[in-house]
Amino acid sequence: MSAEHVLDLAVDFDKIAAAVGSMPRVAYEAAHVYPLSAPQFTPLPGAWREFPGDGPLRLYVHIPFCRYACTFCFYAKRINMQRAQMQRYVAAVRRELDGLGDDIVLRQLYVGGGTPTALPPDLLDDLLMAITERLSLDPTACHTVECSPESLSAAHIKVVARRGVGRMSLGVQTLDEGLLKTVNRRHTAQQAIDACTQLVESGLSVNVDLIYGFPGQTEDSLRRDLEAFAASGTDSFTLYNLRLNEHTPLAKLVEDMQGLDLPVLMRWRRVIEQVMTGLGYEQFRWHMFRRRGCNPGHDRAPGMNAFGFGREVGIGASAYSHLGETIYRNHSDLEDYLRCVEAGESPVEDLFPFAPDDRRALFIARTLGDARPLVLSDYERMFGRRFEDDYGGVLDRLFRADLAYEADGQLALTQVGRLVYDLVTLAFYPDHARRWLDEQQLGTRQDVQASPDHRPRRSAGGATR
Repeated sequence: MSAEHVLDLAVDFDKIAAAVGSMPRVAYEAAHVYPLSAPQFTPLPGAWREFPGDGPLRLYVHIPFCRYACTFCFYAKRINMQRAQMQRYVAAVRRELDGLGDDIVLRQLYVGGGTPTALPPDLLDDLLMAITERLSLDPTACHTVECSPESLSAAHIKVVARRGVGRMSLGVQTLDEGLLKTVNRRHTAQQAIDACTQLVESGLSVNVDLIYGFPGQTEDSLRRDLEAFAASGTDSFTLYNLRLNEHTPLAKLVEDMQGLDLPVLMRWRRVIEQVMTGLGYEQFRWHMFRRRGCNPGHDRAPGMNAFGFGREVGIGASAYSHLGETIYRNHSDLEDYLRCVEAGESPVEDLFPFAPDDRRALFIARTLGDARPLVLSDYERMFGRRFEDDYGGVLDRLFRADLAYEADGQLALTQVGRLVYDLVTLAFYPDHARRWLDEQQLGTRQDVQASPDHRPRRSAGGATR
């Protein structure tokens, strides 16, 4: 690699690689979702979550049901479950919710999966009613339910609107009919556009999820996808590069697990920036764009306070809760989760207690790594240390590579740095997290080849959103 151009930007790939490394071959959650992006959890089945005192919470509810399995997906899910099992699961979620206490306000609700609309409309209604009966939804916040084109119905939309949820996120990933077949999506491009139109006409706010970097995908293909959904009235887009690991069958089809190299990744992101700007959207998180003038409530509500103490609860199989300085993760195996909840036991399978270096990594991941200003005085106030004393070497490399700059007491990414925001974030990870990820880079290829059913290794655990 050498100094080249990424469309209109001059880029020195050698300097960037020296500063932040190359594109990882395997990835779990996005880099700003620390520590789920380097999931080194300690097994402790039955641990009880220590819920915080008064104050609003962010709630995530996981629905582990899908009608089929996409080959790129690494989230905890079960395929084609019968109604009786779904009813049992909704009852378990209701029981787990009982443990949260009374008079709790939700600053934000997010129902994800899996595919929440794989639930019949009446069971989705039961689920949302169980939440709203126990907890008060902040009416000024934006609450979300995920959906998929082939499972979404008018009845689902009515249920979501009636229960006070104002936003639905439509998982599409691509409109390319060939790629849809390759990744085992069971909807057509027209179904996806029709679903989006139906959601827009309902008056709900609409987000569309797309992935870039699929083998064989072209820039023109993604551009057409963005243009089609923008024309349909989509309020916001979530755009992720393809992530591969031992949980994903698609990994076996991508030689050496190398879906994107550094120049290709940066070009994809620059194309996206330019297309979205031309369509009238603004970037408000590194992986998200919203229509200019769109309600800022569509942003992700903070799941922790100013000092990094979590107030985020996860309900359901594989869901995680960030409470205080500990992350608790529920059993990812559906039967284990159901058995624990039905017996009145804790559904927690493992946990992650934050050490000081983990808290610092989280602060960086949720600011600089997620398109928010990293205020240097806030860092010093929180940790009692100057940022440059802890990360002087990393800063020096980023400045030399023209990836970051300091102005008015804030650390920010340059125009080029924004194209490698995740690699910049990884550069600030603690040594133990970086070592663990390096081990996965070396070991995952062999694991995928040796395990045709692609069951995840215990060290990685169950992934959640």
